[in-house]
Amino acid sequence: MRFSANSKSRLAALALLGVSAISLSACSTLFGDGEAEPVALSGTPFSQGLAVAYSNLAAQAEAIPSTDDGGFFSMFDIFSDTPGGMLQRAFTAKADLAAGGEEPAPEAAPDAAIKPVYVRLVAAVNAGKARFAEQAARAQSDYDCWILFSMVPAGAANAAACKSQLDQSLPALEAALRPAPPPPPPAPPAPPPAPVTQAPVAAPVASDFTLLFDFDSWTLTAENLTVLTNVINSARSGGQSRINIVGHTDTSGSAAYNQALSVRRANVVVEALVNMGARRQAITATGVGENDLAVQTGDNVREEKNRRSVITLAP
Repeated sequence: MRFSANSKSRLAALALLGVSAISLSACSTLFGDGEAEPVALSGTPFSQGLAVAYSNLAAQAEAIPSTDDGGFFSMFDIFSDTPGGMLQRAFTAKADLAAGGEEPAPEAAPDAAIKPVYVRLVAAVNAGKARFAEQAARAQSDYDCWILFSMVPAGAANAAACKSQLDQSLPALEAALRPAPPPPPPAPPAPPPAPVTQAPVAAPVASDFTLLFDFDSWTLTAENLTVLTNVINSARSGGQSRINIVGHTDTSGSAAYNQALSVRRANVVVEALVNMGARRQAITATGVGENDLAVQTGDNVREEKNRRSVITLAP
């Protein structure tokens, strides 16, 4: 996913934010001066979680190496600053606001491709910050980390890591917000058992599972996480020891792009299953692009059932 050309103008604003953060943080820093004891955080558990998360991100930004490529960031030489320094100031400003009890808003989406993720994040954070403060703070800081580090060439690795974390933390927050299903009605009394003439045959355990994705996306949804939980439970109860994952796409877009997208859809499932307890050595993953359609269509056709990852359990 690429950012639009207006990222440079946002970075200029980021530099101004970094300069203004000097006066902001002078009276309300998170950790005080020198070797003083940490300042006690105020506000809600959500703002406290943001304060800690943004402070950690500021430390990551400080570690970004300085580069002098004569490009866009050379305009900030008059401030004797670096891209990492500007990001550090931005994260520090957010940490100071949160430490003072305020709730910094997440960064606006830099282009239309990211807007759906931003809308999902804002809705989930607003709904969950009171009941699930830690998860909401984690999702917002993962998102801001992805957006801000993406603006700095040397921060590409940090941005990728934060996007991977966001792909887990945002669906997890959305899943926590879903209402619990009502308890099932009490079962009627069981009839007396019939005479057994032969040993009962155990019901087969499901071995194939399908996850559907949004158009041009490899982000897991709350529904996907429910399916992955069923995968883990089925593997344990059925005694399966191998998991095979195949990523697919529809025919919209070029074949080369769809091949790469299908690999991403397979790999994000691998990482989610490993985080849920599966052994990485037991998992194989491939992507077949648009070559194995669930629903046959012509070229450049968007079909939801073709945008999928298929998980197969084997002994």
